[in-house]
Amino acid sequence: MIAAPIPVSEQERLQELMRYEVLYTQYEEDFDQIVQLASAICKTPISTITLLDYKKQWFKAKIGIDNSEGDRDISFCGHAIAQDQSIMIVNDALEDQRFIDNPLVLGEPNIRFYAGFPLVSPSGYKLGTLCVIDNVPRSLTTEQELTLQILGNQVVKLFELRLRNKEAEVRNQLIEDQKKQLEESTSVQSKIISIIAHDVRGPVTSLKTMIELTKAKSLTESETAQLFDMLDKQLDGTLDMLTNLVDWGSMLLRKGKLSITSVNVSMVVEKIIKNLSPMLQLKNNHFQNLVPTTFSVMADENTLRFILRNLISNANKFTSEGLITVDIHPNKRHDYISILVTDNGCGMSPEIQQQLFNPAKRHSREGTHKEKGSGLGLLLAKEFAEAMQASISVKSEQGEGTSFSITLPVAI
Repeated sequence: MIAAPIPVSEQERLQELMRYEVLYTQYEEDFDQIVQLASAICKTPISTITLLDYKKQWFKAKIGIDNSEGDRDISFCGHAIAQDQSIMIVNDALEDQRFIDNPLVLGEPNIRFYAGFPLVSPSGYKLGTLCVIDNVPRSLTTEQELTLQILGNQVVKLFELRLRNKEAEVRNQLIEDQKKQLEESTSVQSKIISIIAHDVRGPVTSLKTMIELTKAKSLTESETAQLFDMLDKQLDGTLDMLTNLVDWGSMLLRKGKLSITSVNVSMVVEKIIKNLSPMLQLKNNHFQNLVPTTFSVMADENTLRFILRNLISNANKFTSEGLITVDIHPNKRHDYISILVTDNGCGMSPEIQQQLFNPAKRHSREGTHKEKGSGLGLLLAKEFAEAMQASISVKSEQGEGTSFSITLPVAI
Protein backbone atom coordinates (compact mmCIF):
# COMPACT_ATOMS: atom_id res chain seq x y z
CA MET A 1 0.00 0.00 0.00
CA ILE A 2 1.15 3.53 -0.76
CA ALA A 3 0.13 6.08 1.87
CA ALA A 4 -1.74 9.16 0.68
CA PRO A 5 0.87 11.89 -0.01
CA ILE A 6 0.77 15.32 1.65
CA PRO A 7 0.46 18.31 -0.74
CA VAL A 8 3.31 20.85 -0.74
CA SER A 9 0.95 23.67 0.31
CA GLU A 10 -0.64 21.63 3.13
CA GLN A 11 -0.59 24.40 5.77
CA GLU A 12 -2.25 26.87 3.43
CA ARG A 13 -4.77 24.19 2.38
CA LEU A 14 -5.71 23.50 6.01
CA GLN A 15 -6.09 27.21 6.71
CA GLU A 16 -8.42 27.50 3.71
CA LEU A 17 -10.43 24.52 4.94
CA MET A 18 -10.76 26.04 8.43
CA ARG A 19 -11.87 29.35 6.90
CA TYR A 20 -15.04 27.70 5.62
CA GLU A 21 -15.93 26.46 9.13
CA VAL A 22 -17.54 23.34 7.69
CA LEU A 23 -15.26 20.63 9.13
CA TYR A 24 -16.91 18.45 11.84
CA THR A 25 -20.25 20.27 11.52
CA GLN A 26 -23.75 18.83 11.49
CA TYR A 27 -25.05 17.04 8.41
CA GLU A 28 -27.05 19.34 6.11
CA GLU A 29 -29.75 18.42 3.62
CA ASP A 30 -28.22 20.33 0.68
CA PHE A 31 -25.04 18.23 0.88
CA ASP A 32 -26.93 14.99 1.56
CA GLN A 33 -28.92 15.50 -1.64
CA ILE A 34 -25.74 15.88 -3.67
CA VAL A 35 -24.30 12.49 -2.61
CA GLN A 36 -27.67 10.88 -3.20
CA LEU A 37 -27.75 12.32 -6.72
CA ALA A 38 -24.12 11.38 -7.43
CA SER A 39 -24.73 7.80 -6.33
CA ALA A 40 -27.93 7.54 -8.38
CA ILE A 41 -26.41 8.96 -11.58
CA CYS A 42 -23.15 7.01 -11.34
CA LYS A 43 -25.06 3.88 -10.19
CA THR A 44 -22.78 3.26 -7.20
CA PRO A 45 -23.87 2.14 -3.72
CA ILE A 46 -21.53 4.58 -1.97
CA SER A 47 -20.93 8.31 -2.34
CA THR A 48 -19.37 10.85 0.04
CA ILE A 49 -18.39 14.48 0.34
CA THR A 50 -15.03 14.04 2.05
CA LEU A 51 -12.98 16.74 3.78
CA LEU A 52 -9.37 16.08 4.75
CA ASP A 53 -7.81 17.60 7.85
CA TYR A 54 -4.27 17.01 9.12
CA LYS A 55 -4.71 13.29 9.91
CA LYS A 56 -8.33 12.38 9.21
CA GLN A 57 -10.82 12.21 6.39
CA TRP A 58 -14.30 13.26 7.50
CA PHE A 59 -17.56 12.93 5.59
CA LYS A 60 -19.71 16.05 5.38
CA ALA A 61 -22.30 13.91 3.61
CA LYS A 62 -22.43 10.18 2.89
CA ILE A 63 -24.58 7.40 1.55
CA GLY A 64 -23.89 3.68 1.70
CA ILE A 65 -21.40 3.65 4.60
CA ASP A 66 -21.73 3.84 8.37
CA ASN A 67 -18.43 5.47 9.34
CA SER A 68 -18.26 9.25 9.60
CA GLU A 69 -14.45 9.50 9.39
CA GLY A 70 -11.27 7.51 8.79
CA ASP A 71 -7.49 7.73 8.64
CA ARG A 72 -6.13 10.01 5.93
CA ASP A 73 -3.07 7.79 5.33
CA ILE A 74 -5.16 4.96 3.87
CA SER A 75 -7.76 7.15 2.18
CA PHE A 76 -8.36 7.17 -1.58
CA CYS A 77 -9.39 10.83 -1.29
CA GLY A 78 -5.96 11.70 0.10
CA HIS A 79 -4.47 10.53 -3.21
CA ALA A 80 -7.16 12.37 -5.18
CA ILE A 81 -6.28 15.81 -3.76
CA ALA A 82 -2.55 15.24 -4.27
CA GLN A 83 -2.77 14.59 -8.01
CA ASP A 84 -2.88 17.11 -10.85
CA GLN A 85 -5.80 15.57 -12.76
CA SER A 86 -9.30 17.01 -12.35
CA ILE A 87 -10.66 13.58 -11.41
CA MET A 88 -9.05 10.40 -10.05
CA ILE A 89 -10.53 7.10 -11.24
CA VAL A 90 -9.51 3.66 -9.96
CA ASN A 91 -11.31 1.08 -12.09
CA ASP A 92 -10.10 -1.91 -10.05
CA ALA A 93 -8.27 -1.31 -6.77
CA LEU A 94 -6.83 -4.86 -6.85
CA GLU A 95 -4.91 -3.93 -9.99
CA ASP A 96 -3.59 -0.61 -8.64
CA GLN A 97 -0.31 -0.79 -6.70
CA ARG A 98 -1.38 2.14 -4.52
CA PHE A 99 -4.37 0.27 -3.14
CA ILE A 100 -3.93 -3.47 -3.74
CA ASP A 101 -3.33 -4.19 -0.02
CA ASN A 102 -5.22 -1.18 1.37
CA PRO A 103 -7.38 -2.05 4.44
CA LEU A 104 -10.35 -0.35 2.75
CA VAL A 105 -9.94 -2.76 -0.15
CA LEU A 106 -9.24 -5.94 1.83
CA GLY A 107 -11.97 -5.14 4.39
CA GLU A 108 -15.02 -2.92 4.78
CA PRO A 109 -16.21 -1.19 2.67
CA ASN A 110 -14.37 -3.52 0.19
CA ILE A 111 -13.58 -0.83 -2.36
CA ARG A 112 -12.94 -1.98 -5.92
CA PHE A 113 -14.00 1.07 -7.93
CA TYR A 114 -13.37 4.69 -6.92
CA ALA A 115 -13.90 8.03 -8.68
CA GLY A 116 -13.13 11.25 -6.83
CA PHE A 117 -13.48 14.82 -8.02
CA PRO A 118 -11.40 17.30 -5.95
CA LEU A 119 -13.31 20.13 -4.27
CA VAL A 120 -11.18 23.13 -5.24
CA SER A 121 -11.77 26.48 -3.53
CA PRO A 122 -11.67 29.71 -5.59
CA SER A 123 -8.16 30.21 -4.18
CA GLY A 124 -7.03 26.93 -5.74
CA TYR A 125 -6.82 24.73 -2.63
CA LYS A 126 -8.22 21.19 -2.66
CA LEU A 127 -10.38 20.84 0.45
CA GLY A 128 -11.50 17.28 -0.20
CA THR A 129 -13.49 15.34 -2.78
CA LEU A 130 -16.89 14.35 -4.03
CA CYS A 131 -16.47 10.64 -4.68
CA VAL A 132 -18.43 7.59 -5.75
CA ILE A 133 -17.44 4.06 -4.73
CA ASP A 134 -18.45 0.55 -5.75
CA ASN A 135 -17.65 -2.97 -4.50
CA VAL A 136 -17.02 -4.28 -8.02
CA PRO A 137 -14.62 -3.14 -10.77
CA ARG A 138 -16.22 -0.77 -13.25
CA SER A 139 -15.86 2.56 -15.07
CA LEU A 140 -17.82 5.76 -15.63
CA THR A 141 -19.29 7.03 -18.86
CA THR A 142 -18.25 10.42 -20.16
CA GLU A 143 -21.63 11.79 -19.10
CA GLN A 144 -21.22 10.39 -15.56
CA GLU A 145 -17.75 11.96 -15.24
CA LEU A 146 -19.14 15.31 -16.35
CA THR A 147 -22.02 15.03 -13.87
CA LEU A 148 -19.62 14.24 -11.02
CA GLN A 149 -17.58 17.29 -11.97
CA ILE A 150 -20.67 19.53 -12.05
CA LEU A 151 -21.88 18.22 -8.69
CA GLY A 152 -18.41 18.72 -7.20
CA ASN A 153 -18.42 22.34 -8.34
CA GLN A 154 -21.84 22.74 -6.73
CA VAL A 155 -20.44 21.48 -3.42
CA VAL A 156 -17.80 24.24 -3.47
CA LYS A 157 -20.46 26.81 -4.35
CA LEU A 158 -22.49 25.60 -1.37
CA PHE A 159 -19.41 26.03 0.84
CA GLU A 160 -19.04 29.59 -0.47
CA LEU A 161 -22.74 30.35 0.00
CA ARG A 162 -22.68 28.86 3.50
CA LEU A 163 -19.70 31.05 4.40
CA ARG A 164 -21.25 34.20 2.91
CA ASN A 165 -24.51 33.55 4.77
CA LYS A 166 -22.66 33.03 8.02
CA GLU A 167 -20.66 36.21 7.52
CA ALA A 168 -23.87 38.09 6.75
CA GLU A 169 -25.47 36.69 9.90
CA VAL A 170 -22.47 37.81 11.94
CA ARG A 171 -22.56 41.27 10.41
CA ASN A 172 -26.30 41.61 10.92
CA GLN A 173 -26.07 40.33 14.47
CA LEU A 174 -23.20 42.71 15.17
CA ILE A 175 -25.23 45.65 13.91
CA GLU A 176 -28.29 44.62 15.91
CA ASP A 177 -26.31 44.00 19.09
CA GLN A 178 -24.52 47.31 18.78
CA LYS A 179 -27.81 49.12 18.23
CA LYS A 180 -29.36 47.64 21.37
CA GLN A 181 -26.24 48.24 23.41
CA LEU A 182 -26.05 51.86 22.31
CA GLU A 183 -29.65 52.33 23.39
CA GLU A 184 -28.95 50.77 26.81
CA SER A 185 -25.72 52.43 27.85
CA THR A 186 -23.53 55.35 26.84
CA SER A 187 -20.57 53.54 28.40
CA VAL A 188 -21.10 50.61 26.05
CA GLN A 189 -21.24 53.09 23.19
CA SER A 190 -17.87 54.51 24.17
CA LYS A 191 -16.32 51.03 24.39
CA ILE A 192 -17.55 49.97 20.97
CA ILE A 193 -16.42 53.18 19.30
CA SER A 194 -13.03 52.80 20.94
CA ILE A 195 -12.65 49.20 19.79
CA ILE A 196 -13.70 49.90 16.21
CA ALA A 197 -11.48 52.97 15.98
CA HIS A 198 -8.51 51.04 17.33
CA ASP A 199 -8.82 47.71 15.53
CA VAL A 200 -10.67 48.31 12.27
CA ARG A 201 -9.35 51.68 11.17
CA GLY A 202 -5.74 50.51 11.12
CA PRO A 203 -6.16 47.56 8.70
CA VAL A 204 -8.63 49.51 6.52
CA THR A 205 -6.19 52.42 6.33
CA SER A 206 -3.39 49.99 5.45
CA LEU A 207 -5.56 48.46 2.73
CA LYS A 208 -6.35 51.88 1.26
CA THR A 209 -2.66 52.81 1.29
CA MET A 210 -1.80 49.50 -0.36
CA ILE A 211 -4.32 50.11 -3.15
CA GLU A 212 -3.01 53.64 -3.74
CA LEU A 213 0.62 52.47 -3.86
CA THR A 214 -0.27 49.65 -6.23
CA LYS A 215 -2.14 52.03 -8.55
CA ALA A 216 0.83 54.36 -8.54
CA LYS A 217 3.16 51.40 -9.26
CA SER A 218 5.38 52.61 -6.44
CA LEU A 219 6.18 49.15 -5.07
CA THR A 220 8.44 46.38 -6.26
CA GLU A 221 7.03 42.87 -6.53
CA SER A 222 8.86 41.89 -3.33
CA GLU A 223 7.55 44.93 -1.43
CA THR A 224 4.01 44.21 -2.63
CA ALA A 225 4.22 40.61 -1.42
CA GLN A 226 5.52 41.72 1.99
CA LEU A 227 2.78 44.32 2.39
CA PHE A 228 0.07 41.85 1.37
CA ASP A 229 1.39 39.37 3.93
CA MET A 230 1.37 42.04 6.64
CA LEU A 231 -2.13 43.18 5.67
CA ASP A 232 -3.41 39.58 5.66
CA LYS A 233 -2.25 39.11 9.26
CA GLN A 234 -3.81 42.43 10.29
CA LEU A 235 -7.16 41.44 8.80
CA ASP A 236 -7.02 38.03 10.52
CA GLY A 237 -6.71 39.83 13.83
CA THR A 238 -9.57 42.16 12.92
CA LEU A 239 -11.88 39.27 12.02
CA ASP A 240 -11.02 37.58 15.32
CA MET A 241 -11.82 40.83 17.12
CA LEU A 242 -15.18 41.15 15.35
CA THR A 243 -16.11 37.60 16.31
CA ASN A 244 -15.29 38.33 19.94
CA LEU A 245 -17.17 41.61 19.74
CA VAL A 246 -20.36 39.85 18.64
CA ASP A 247 -20.04 37.40 21.55
CA TRP A 248 -19.37 40.29 23.91
CA GLY A 249 -22.46 42.17 22.73
CA SER A 250 -24.57 39.07 23.26
CA MET A 251 -23.16 38.62 26.76
CA LEU A 252 -23.88 42.22 27.72
CA LEU A 253 -27.50 41.73 26.75
CA ARG A 254 -27.72 38.45 28.69
CA LYS A 255 -26.22 39.70 31.95
CA GLY A 256 -28.42 38.56 34.79
CA LYS A 257 -30.03 35.99 32.47
CA LEU A 258 -27.28 33.37 32.40
CA SER A 259 -28.29 29.73 32.62
CA ILE A 260 -26.14 28.47 35.48
CA THR A 261 -26.29 24.68 35.44
CA SER A 262 -24.04 21.68 35.98
CA VAL A 263 -21.51 21.66 33.13
CA ASN A 264 -19.17 18.76 32.35
CA VAL A 265 -15.81 20.51 31.92
CA SER A 266 -14.06 17.67 30.08
CA MET A 267 -16.80 17.48 27.42
CA VAL A 268 -16.62 21.25 26.83
CA VAL A 269 -12.83 21.04 26.43
CA GLU A 270 -13.08 18.09 24.00
CA LYS A 271 -15.51 19.99 21.75
CA ILE A 272 -13.22 23.03 21.69
CA ILE A 273 -10.14 20.95 20.86
CA LYS A 274 -11.94 19.11 18.06
CA ASN A 275 -12.48 22.45 16.34
CA LEU A 276 -9.03 23.86 17.14
CA SER A 277 -7.01 20.69 16.43
CA PRO A 278 -5.93 21.71 12.87
CA MET A 279 -4.52 24.98 14.24
CA LEU A 280 -2.70 23.11 17.02
CA GLN A 281 -1.27 20.69 14.47
CA LEU A 282 -0.08 23.52 12.22
CA LYS A 283 2.17 24.69 15.07
CA ASN A 284 3.12 21.14 16.14
CA ASN A 285 1.58 21.71 19.56
CA HIS A 286 0.38 18.77 21.64
CA PHE A 287 -2.72 18.99 23.80
CA GLN A 288 -3.71 17.10 26.94
CA ASN A 289 -7.16 17.18 28.51
CA LEU A 290 -6.43 16.13 32.11
CA VAL A 291 -9.89 17.02 33.46
CA PRO A 292 -11.67 13.94 34.88
CA THR A 293 -14.51 12.93 32.56
CA THR A 294 -17.04 12.90 35.42
CA PHE A 295 -16.16 16.33 36.82
CA SER A 296 -18.68 19.21 36.59
CA VAL A 297 -18.89 22.85 37.68
CA MET A 298 -21.73 25.31 38.07
CA ALA A 299 -21.53 27.64 35.06
CA ASP A 300 -23.23 28.95 31.94
CA GLU A 301 -22.02 26.45 29.33
CA ASN A 302 -21.82 28.90 26.41
CA THR A 303 -19.94 31.43 28.52
CA LEU A 304 -17.50 28.82 29.84
CA ARG A 305 -16.92 27.57 26.29
CA PHE A 306 -16.14 31.12 25.12
CA ILE A 307 -13.64 31.66 27.94
CA LEU A 308 -11.85 28.32 27.45
CA ARG A 309 -11.79 28.71 23.67
CA ASN A 310 -10.07 32.08 24.00
CA LEU A 311 -7.58 30.80 26.59
CA ILE A 312 -6.67 27.68 24.59
CA SER A 313 -6.41 29.69 21.34
CA ASN A 314 -4.21 32.20 23.17
CA ALA A 315 -1.99 29.38 24.49
CA ASN A 316 -1.61 28.02 20.95
CA LYS A 317 -0.81 31.50 19.62
CA PHE A 318 2.19 31.85 21.95
CA THR A 319 3.44 28.25 21.78
CA SER A 320 5.27 26.33 19.06
CA GLU A 321 6.19 22.64 19.22
CA GLY A 322 5.07 22.64 22.82
CA LEU A 323 2.47 21.29 25.21
CA ILE A 324 -0.89 22.79 26.17
CA THR A 325 -2.89 21.23 29.01
CA VAL A 326 -6.23 21.77 30.69
CA ASP A 327 -6.41 20.50 34.27
CA ILE A 328 -8.29 21.24 37.50
CA HIS A 329 -7.15 22.13 41.02
CA PRO A 330 -9.69 21.98 43.90
CA ASN A 331 -9.51 24.18 46.98
CA LYS A 332 -9.14 22.65 50.44
CA ARG A 333 -12.90 22.34 51.00
CA HIS A 334 -13.42 20.95 47.49
CA ASP A 335 -16.36 23.31 46.95
CA TYR A 336 -14.51 25.44 44.39
CA ILE A 337 -12.05 24.40 41.71
CA SER A 338 -9.70 26.20 39.36
CA ILE A 339 -9.65 25.20 35.71
CA LEU A 340 -6.04 25.64 34.57
CA VAL A 341 -5.07 26.27 30.94
CA THR A 342 -1.29 25.90 30.85
CA ASP A 343 1.32 26.12 28.10
CA ASN A 344 5.10 25.97 27.91
CA GLY A 345 5.32 28.74 25.34
CA CYS A 346 7.10 32.08 25.31
CA GLY A 347 5.45 33.43 28.49
CA MET A 348 5.01 37.07 29.51
CA SER A 349 6.97 39.71 31.33
CA PRO A 350 5.64 41.03 34.67
CA GLU A 351 4.80 44.35 32.96
CA ILE A 352 2.59 42.66 30.37
CA GLN A 353 0.86 40.57 33.05
CA GLN A 354 -0.03 43.71 35.01
CA GLN A 355 -1.67 45.28 31.96
CA LEU A 356 -3.31 42.12 30.61
CA PHE A 357 -6.82 42.76 31.93
CA ASN A 358 -6.69 46.57 31.84
CA PRO A 359 -8.96 47.94 29.04
CA ALA A 360 -7.05 51.22 29.00
CA LYS A 361 -3.81 49.35 28.29
CA ARG A 362 -5.20 46.90 25.77
CA HIS A 363 -2.75 45.81 23.12
CA SER A 364 -1.87 42.66 21.21
CA ARG A 365 1.42 40.82 20.89
CA GLU A 366 2.40 38.82 17.83
CA GLY A 367 2.27 35.05 18.25
CA THR A 368 5.19 32.71 17.67
CA HIS A 369 4.23 32.50 13.96
CA LYS A 370 3.62 36.26 13.72
CA GLU A 371 -0.13 35.81 14.28
CA LYS A 372 -2.01 39.04 14.80
CA GLY A 373 -4.76 39.66 17.36
CA SER A 374 -6.86 42.42 18.83
CA GLY A 375 -6.10 42.00 22.54
CA LEU A 376 -9.85 41.87 23.10
CA GLY A 377 -10.29 38.15 23.78
CA LEU A 378 -8.74 38.11 27.27
CA LEU A 379 -10.60 41.25 28.32
CA LEU A 380 -13.87 39.64 27.30
CA ALA A 381 -12.91 36.38 28.99
CA LYS A 382 -12.46 38.28 32.27
CA GLU A 383 -15.75 40.15 31.80
CA PHE A 384 -17.58 36.92 30.99
CA ALA A 385 -16.06 35.14 34.01
CA GLU A 386 -17.17 37.94 36.31
CA ALA A 387 -20.69 37.76 34.84
CA MET A 388 -20.82 34.15 36.13
CA GLN A 389 -19.47 35.24 39.54
CA ALA A 390 -16.21 33.48 38.67
CA SER A 391 -12.67 34.82 38.72
CA ILE A 392 -9.78 34.56 36.29
CA SER A 393 -6.05 35.04 36.95
CA VAL A 394 -2.72 34.43 35.26
CA LYS A 395 0.78 33.27 36.18
CA SER A 396 3.60 33.43 33.68
CA GLU A 397 7.37 33.29 33.40
CA GLN A 398 9.05 34.77 30.35
CA GLY A 399 10.51 31.95 28.27
CA GLU A 400 8.87 29.29 30.47
CA GLY A 401 5.14 29.46 29.74
CA THR A 402 1.80 30.70 31.03
CA SER A 403 -1.07 29.36 33.14
CA PHE A 404 -4.54 30.92 33.25
CA SER A 405 -6.88 29.94 36.09
CA ILE A 406 -10.71 30.17 36.17
CA THR A 407 -12.24 29.57 39.61
CA LEU A 408 -15.80 28.20 39.72
CA PRO A 409 -18.04 26.39 42.22
CA VAL A 410 -18.14 22.59 42.02
CA ALA A 411 -21.45 21.06 40.91
CA ILE A 412 -23.02 19.10 43.75
